[in-house]
Parts: sequence; structure tokens; C-alpha cells
Amino acid sequence: MIAWWIAIPLLGVPLVALWPNRMLWRILALLQLGVGLWMVSAYQVRAPLEVTYNLATLFFSAPWWGFPTPQGWSSRYQIQLLFGTDGLALWVGLAISLVYLVLSLWPSFPLRQPRYQLVALQSLVGFTLWTVFSYDLLTFYVGFEAVLIPMYYLILTLGPTGEGARKAALEFLLYTLVGSVPMLAGILYGASEISRLHGVPFSTNLYSWLKYPLPPETQVWVYGSFVLAFWVKLGLFPLHGWVTSLYQHVPLEGVVLSSAILTKLGGLGWIRIVGAFPHGHFTWAPYLGGMAVFSLLGAGLAAYFQKNLRAWLAYGTISHLSLVAVGISATTAPGISGAGWFLVSHALIAAAHLLVVAALLERTGTADIAALGGLARPMPQLTALWVLVALAAVGLPGLAQFPAELLVLTGSYSSLTLQRIVFVGTLASLVVSAAYTLPVLRRVLFGPERQTATDLAPAESLPLWALGLGLIGTGLITAPFLVEIQRSTTPVVQAILFQVLGIR
Repeated sequence: MIAWWIAIPLLGVPLVALWPNRMLWRILALLQLGVGLWMVSAYQVRAPLEVTYNLATLFFSAPWWGFPTPQGWSSRYQIQLLFGTDGLALWVGLAISLVYLVLSLWPSFPLRQPRYQLVALQSLVGFTLWTVFSYDLLTFYVGFEAVLIPMYYLILTLGPTGEGARKAALEFLLYTLVGSVPMLAGILYGASEISRLHGVPFSTNLYSWLKYPLPPETQVWVYGSFVLAFWVKLGLFPLHGWVTSLYQHVPLEGVVLSSAILTKLGGLGWIRIVGAFPHGHFTWAPYLGGMAVFSLLGAGLAAYFQKNLRAWLAYGTISHLSLVAVGISATTAPGISGAGWFLVSHALIAAAHLLVVAALLERTGTADIAALGGLARPMPQLTALWVLVALAAVGLPGLAQFPAELLVLTGSYSSLTLQRIVFVGTLASLVVSAAYTLPVLRRVLFGPERQTATDLAPAESLPLWALGLGLIGTGLITAPFLVEIQRSTTPVVQAILFQVLGIR
């Protein structure tokens, strides 16, 4: 079943190559979301029995590297295609599938080279799901890197060709490659050390790493190699240069692919592997938490002073995603659960926010905040959607992001790895978030009327309202989602605290 969720977009690659049209794209996206919902129902049955002991369920595995023997497939290298789902991966995968469906329905998505761009889109979402559900570290790395190729091509071709697009594509590729190559070295070295120290086959299976932990001093730098890759993928300070370039030079519909989809691989991968490095995490967490708060507040203040909507969105995204790093660094059950929930809520918020502003820029022809004003009267639907998404982004109670922020705050307050100043900075960031978000809405929507524009068409408003209802629904009915996330994250935190501090 889990293999089908991954395979549908990849099997769609030859289909869209032969018949490159939007309707086929939409059918494949809808089918992908349908399989995801089927997975949710199956997970509800299996999870109470299996996840408590195994962290994940609904596994699909196949040998990747080995040779046949009379006893079966054997190798001194235990590297396999191992896919499974936990509560967090399930909701992240479902959010990604919903965002992808909305993109397929967006009427002005810029398909300038339909055949090749649709192939790239299908490949990107297929390898994204591959990475989301990978429980073999080498398999995870393959997916983590494979998404770079289609995204690089899409950055170059979605917008007008020019120096800006080439610069954004090159920075995206170089930042992510430089960040993730050390992770490959960490995977290979860690697997060889586990094999040497414990006398087991060379294995990149995450469960082997959890069962046979590396020595504390080795954990420190191997864990650091993973965190570097995830920090770059999240786009946090000081490794955020590719984010601002992307927002500046790529159509915002294309930025959705990065902000709402690809960044989630950084947070999800970090949460998944942290249990294999308890001592390494305790060593790095105080420094990572401090850097995350600096990124949180610094990017928020930078957003406040921006005069361009694209730059404003870029720095706002960096600030918001920094909360994920704060939650993970807290090393508490609420903190890591809040970071996981933030990945889900941010996927919906980022997609809706970017598409609303993209529609605005298309109609007005400018991203200059000072040139816009009084658009609430001619554009009531866009105004209602933008206000809803903005209030969700600042953490209004009753909307999707509020539970995540509350859990991260609770986790940072009770953390054994972070100083109290991190909690104070995280709390202050909520004020900063409102300070840079609400004035822009006031100027653009409710200020003196400087421009007029037509409101959203039904083909645009319906997909956006689907995301908006998701923000409201997950904000009001949070327990079913958080229960499944906590089922997967709480045992990891308990194992880390027990191994390092002896706390049960």
C-alpha cells in the first residue's frame, strides 16, 4: 500500500511525457491524494498495535544490494528499499499530496514547457514521498538528493529566462549539495563503525542504528553532518541565501514546491534520525537552539523592514521554519511533537500564502508594498483568504499553527538542553510575527486605494478555500492529528533522555 503512494507519481512520469496536459496531471494528483487517504484509514487500524514497538508500520521492503543464495537474498551489506509510515510521516505526506493537488488545479501555474515540466513535477513529488517514508538511511539520502534535479530544472524554466533564474537555480543546487554531501559521509562512516564495533553486517537501516548506537564521541560529528543537511534544507540562518534568491527570481507558484514541500524533508528527516544520536544531540542542542532563536527573531525583524512582498514572504518563511529547529532542540515530547505538527500546518499555510500573493502580483503587476493599497473593496475573496492565512501564520487560536507554537513554547520552557533565554526569544517571536504580518495587510488591503484589480476567479478561489478549510479544521480538531504524531515522537524523546540522563 505504501509503495503505491510513492509509485503513483513516479509511474505518472511516462504518462505525462506521452500526454502532457493539465487534466492528466490533475487526475494523477487526485489519485495520489486518494491513496494517501486510504493509507490513513489503514494506519488507524495498524498503528495502535505496531507503532508503539516499531515507531512505524505498513512497511514495504525489498533488497537493494546483495546476492541470491540457497537460503535467500544475502549480503554483507544490509541496504534495502525500506519504506514505512509513522504518525508524522503520514500527515506530512497527506499535506504534500493536498498541496500538489491544489497546484495542479491552479489555472495560472506557468507550464511553459508542459512535457518536460510535468515530468519534473511528477518526479519531484514522487521522490519527495520516497524520502518521507524511507527508513533506510541510504534510501533516504537517494530521495533527498534526487529531488534536486527536477527542482533545479523547474527553477530555470517556470519563470522568464535570465540571469536571476540561473542564479537562483545555481544557489539552490550548491547550497543543498554542499549541505548534504557530508551527510552521505556520515551515513557510510556510521554504518562501517557500527559493523566494526558490534560485529554486525554493514547496515544503513535506521533500526540497526537505533539498536547499535555509535560511541558518544562519534555521534557528535556524525549527527552534525545530518543536521547540516537538514538546516540547509529548512533554509535557516546563516544558510538561507538560496531562499531569498528563490523568492526573488522564481514565480511564487514555483516557490510553493520548495517552501511547502521540499523544506518538510529537512524537519521530518531530523526528527526521524535524532533518536539514533542521543549523546550527539545533547551536545549540539544548546547551540542549535540558540542559532534557531537568532534565525527566528533576525528573519522576523528583517521581514518587518521589507518593502517588497516577495522579500517579505521569504524572510517570514525563514522565521517560521526556525520554530521547527527550536522544537527539536528542546528535546522534550511537547517540543518535538510541536515541531512535527508545525511541518504539517506550515505546508498548508505556505502554499495558500504564496498562491494568494501570486494572484495579487499577477493582477497588479507590482510587488512593491508602497504601490499597493485599498484592495479589499475590489477583491473581497482574496482579502478574506489572505486575512485567514495571515492569522493562521501568526498563530491565532483555532487555526492550524496555534497548537504547534504552543507545544514548541511548552517544550522550550521545560527543556533540559536549552537555556531559558531560548524560551523568552521564542515567546518574543510571536509578537514579532504579528508585527511584520499585520501592518502589510493593513497597507495593501485596507490602506488608501492606489490600484484596482479583479477578484479571484472560481478556479482560483476553490483550491485556496480547500487549503483554508484545512487550516480551520486542523486548528479546531487537533487531537486526532497530534495523537498520531505523539505516538511516534514521544518514545524517541524518552529513549534519548534515558540513554543520556537515565530518566525514564
